Amino acid sequence: VGPAGSQSGLLACLIVEILNMWPMLKHPYYALFKHLLIALFLFIIGLLPWFDNFSSFFGFIFGFLLSYAILPFVSLGEYDRHKKIFLIWVCLVTTAFLFLLLVLFFYVIPVYDCEVCGYFNCLPLTRDFCSTQNINFKRSDAV
Repeated sequence: VGPAGSQSGLLACLIVEILNMWPMLKHPYYALFKHLLIALFLFIIGLLPWFDNFSSFFGFIFGFLLSYAILPFVSLGEYDRHKKIFLIWVCLVTTAFLFLLLVLFFYVIPVYDCEVCGYFNCLPLTRDFCSTQNINFKRSDAV
């Protein structure tokens, strides 16, 4: 609920910045570990009720791919430039494919009979832990 997906995308953008500036950082492993630990913490928080793990997960994936494609980079030679251009195209094509796949699964052919999908969004620690969300992934015959 709320801006969790976009915040996850910004966190992915920070991780891409760390990866792009790896040789210039004094302690790159520490910076990467710190940001990945924050991402893991946010994913675990997403298992509680009223936090949407789907938006956080896909916001992180889209933020990571688009950050690699859009952010400026430092080219240290002709080989690095060609490698970066190839990586930009891979990220853009993957983003377009993932977007079309999500539109397909959520709007064109919605998947209602998914037992695991409910656990990805809310992990029932007690019997009534996720009951206030009214999550129903069963196919209904509504008109």
